[in-house]
Amino acid sequence: MKLVLALLVSASAFNFGAKKAAPAKATSASRAAGTVETPNRWKWAFGDPAALEDRAAARAAKIEAEKEALIPTPPKFLFALGRPDVLRERSAERQAKWEWSSEFLSKARPDYGNYGAGDYFDDGLTVLERNQIAAGKDGFLTGGAKLRYKRLNGEI
Repeated sequence: MKLVLALLVSASAFNFGAKKAAPAKATSASRAAGTVETPNRWKWAFGDPAALEDRAAARAAKIEAEKEALIPTPPKFLFALGRPDVLRERSAERQAKWEWSSEFLSKARPDYGNYGAGDYFDDGLTVLERNQIAAGKDGFLTGGAKLRYKRLNGEI
């Protein structure tokens, strides 16, 4: 308790919490002596709607200038929730990959020239095996090719 009382007495001795005297306003004499008046941009503008609008317009212009200097984010990396324009663009990009083109068909079907000509049943034989069956050579045929040869010649 004595310690708290001692602290309070010493604090009051230094006069903590006393109000300071207001600084003197700049007069023509002090201006001549070198004191500079505070610029308007650092003063409060709450009572001046025109100043508030000017500051808001300046901020908006500065933000737009900074945005123009930026590289736009590709739609691929944008957060698209609630952005139907971005979602449509991404969907169109995905669907373009699925469209049928001559390149797609040539990769997907080796018989591109026969596309749409009807049903073809692939028997799994190679061109060499088919040529040997047509020539009547069965010595080098194995598996399904040999069975096919025997069936065509009536052996099975």
